[in-house]
Amino acid sequence: RRARGTRSRCGGDAAVARDLTSELLIKAKANKDYHISKSGQGSVNYLGLNCAVPQFAKIEVRQAIKWALDYEGIVNNIVPEIYEVTQSFLPIGLPGALTTLPFKRDVAKAKELLAKVGYPDGFEMTLDHFNTAPYIDIAQAVQANLKDIGIKVNLLPAEKKQVYTKMRARTFQMLLSGWGTDYFDPNSNAQAFCANPDDSDDSKLKILAWRCHFFDAELTQMVADAAVELDAKKRLDIYRKMQTLSSERSPFIFMMQPISTAVMAKGVSGFVMGPVFDDTRYAKVKKA
Repeated sequence: RRARGTRSRCGGDAAVARDLTSELLIKAKANKDYHISKSGQGSVNYLGLNCAVPQFAKIEVRQAIKWALDYEGIVNNIVPEIYEVTQSFLPIGLPGALTTLPFKRDVAKAKELLAKVGYPDGFEMTLDHFNTAPYIDIAQAVQANLKDIGIKVNLLPAEKKQVYTKMRARTFQMLLSGWGTDYFDPNSNAQAFCANPDDSDDSKLKILAWRCHFFDAELTQMVADAAVELDAKKRLDIYRKMQTLSSERSPFIFMMQPISTAVMAKGVSGFVMGPVFDDTRYAKVKKA
């Protein structure tokens, strides 16, 4: 959709093409006249569950939804080449990020978890999401996946402002959204998804854990401990443990991470792709 050239170095032609669609990237990948540079970006797309809803107050229900989703299928069929599967609150590329994928679609296991806590026939919920691509298609895929374990999902598409307003007011049941790290340090996302020292309406920290009524004393304390830990290895170990505990307990189902790509013609080199926009560099681009 957008090409950025290097006129002074490359004779006026567009040497680097950015932000292409999945379809165009697939075509470029198959063409030997081009090569592709890619980098996972510092953000994640997730499904958030409001723990004030009785069903989502149970960890087993949260886990059931995590086991019900077809992560690979959603990425491969809806957003190939521009997203990749990730299942952690730390995007791949940030210090301490786990690359393991603990969940895969297992309908039988998901149903067993629901039955264990009194929902053998499932239940009905609403899902707020943005009314733009790819969220519309992803929401429909989530709806279909959860139907297989007995959860009927009613989709509520709306403009971003409306969805965010409802989330900040904590009046949603399920929400499909994305979150970008504010700065290149694991504390940014760890605090957003794990820290909730005060779940009251008067809380001073009103980010994602608070918005989902997710209070976990251990994770909240670990966020505070990691922020002041001076030993680099110990600090990253805390974040790794935090991610594991979050996978087990939290109401956040991390699904995918956006990939920034650049398609370049043969002979073009020197382009540096970064995990955040201000880390992408064109200064040394040259064409042989």
